[in-house]
Amino acid sequence: MLGLYLFVRTVLPALLGGAVAMLGARVINRRLARLPPRVIALPDDSLLPSPAAQRRYRRLRRRSPGLNSITLPPKVPRSWIWLAAMVFIGTISLAVYLTPDGPRFQVMVESFVGYPSTVIEVRAPAEQQLRLLDTCTPVLLQTVRPITMRYRRTRTGNPVEVHGVLPVQVRRRGTLLQVATAQPVDAAVLRDALRACSASSGAALTMHARTVAPWREWGWQPWAGRGSQ
Repeated sequence: MLGLYLFVRTVLPALLGGAVAMLGARVINRRLARLPPRVIALPDDSLLPSPAAQRRYRRLRRRSPGLNSITLPPKVPRSWIWLAAMVFIGTISLAVYLTPDGPRFQVMVESFVGYPSTVIEVRAPAEQQLRLLDTCTPVLLQTVRPITMRYRRTRTGNPVEVHGVLPVQVRRRGTLLQVATAQPVDAAVLRDALRACSASSGAALTMHARTVAPWREWGWQPWAGRGSQ
């Protein structure tokens, strides 16, 4: 995952910058086609800056004696170039700024692709579900998966260690409360711990192992206690 993250962190800003540059070039070319061509009067050879330019000018006049001016394509205004450069630099800077750190990138990828989990299902009235979650939060938080990556933030900087957490996911579907751990756990040990902390509720627990993809399945939300809602 570290190699994929470093590849994306390097390539994504370059791809976005290239796309913006191509789009900007197309816009400039279209607007430039609407401008009138430049008509430049040919000067007398004595006004030209160098003998070579004077010779080229005299050679042109011999070939076309009646030529008094030349027509050139319209010139790109300097303000357009500055605006395009600012948009290009701004796009790359924004892409670099918005690129998540390594652990957050891994959480995003695994949340979309899916990861092995133990899903806990509880049948309880909707008004009791939050209280039940609060009671079991200390146990549930032991099932999160810590993520650590070590890499250089800049090309010449020293390696840094970045930490993150793949959280527990919760889904409420009427009277069915589902909790997905961030990693496979021993079902018997987890069942005993949950029953110990929720003994007063009398809710029946069922568990099964499966792959969970919170970003592709409706209703999942990360849970870190009542404050996360």
